[in-house]
Amino acid sequence: MASLTPKQEAFALAYIETGNASEAYRRAYNTGNMKPETVNRNAKALTDDNKISTRISELQAAHQQRHAITIDGLTTHLEDARALAMKNDQATGAVQAVMGTAKLHGMLKDKVEHSGELNLSNSPEWASIQAAILRALKPYPDAKAAVLEALDG
Repeated sequence: MASLTPKQEAFALAYIETGNASEAYRRAYNTGNMKPETVNRNAKALTDDNKISTRISELQAAHQQRHAITIDGLTTHLEDARALAMKNDQATGAVQAVMGTAKLHGMLKDKVEHSGELNLSNSPEWASIQAAILRALKPYPDAKAAVLEALDG
């Protein structure tokens, strides 16, 4: 177990209990005078901390083992819920069960919104895209020059 401060341990335990980093932060730290944005930012910093995320993973693994939770077992429960929802003409419940199964199996990812500036200039993906564009423009030297100039700007 990673050595955490008592407040960090309390945060990890509250996170396991609530599944919400901001709520866990409120339970573990004095947040009376903090803006919600500050609580959210501090909670995110704690979940990003390697020692704390390792502890959260340890706690999750212990809960999974203690309760015999497996992907197969959860999939079976979701399929049972889907079948019951379909039997009762509850399409919304059926769709939620299907989506839960897809997410459980890594086939569905949560959408992440990004605010602020995004710099791709050093990414391997961007270098690959640039190279492909320049290869495609090889027969068109004027267009290639214009694109290179625009990319440099």
